[in-house]
Amino acid sequence: GFGFQEDMTFCGMFDGHGPWGHYVSKRVRDLLPSALLCQWQKDLALAAVDSGMDCECSQSNITFDVWKQCYSRTCALVDKELDRHQGFYSFSSGTTSLAVIKQ
Repeated sequence: GFGFQEDMTFCGMFDGHGPWGHYVSKRVRDLLPSALLCQWQKDLALAAVDSGMDCECSQSNITFDVWKQCYSRTCALVDKELDRHQGFYSFSSGTTSLAVIKQ
């Protein structure tokens, strides 16, 4: 399972474009799953605190909005990490990605 959760699976596909696209897609492939998992845990904890839920039972109550925020925040973090990477210039290159979490 994804993140030690037997009921979760992560699947991602990354297609680079531009002169450094293959590097960008590999970097995103390497960064996205763990960054997504970290952000999901933070957002899950915030959702539990905001709604007064116990953290142990909150997983079954995750809403689409929590996942949507998690993906948006994670993509922004990965984008910032790409900007800081000195090994390639990601301004004119990028990746198209499709990432799915089945829960």
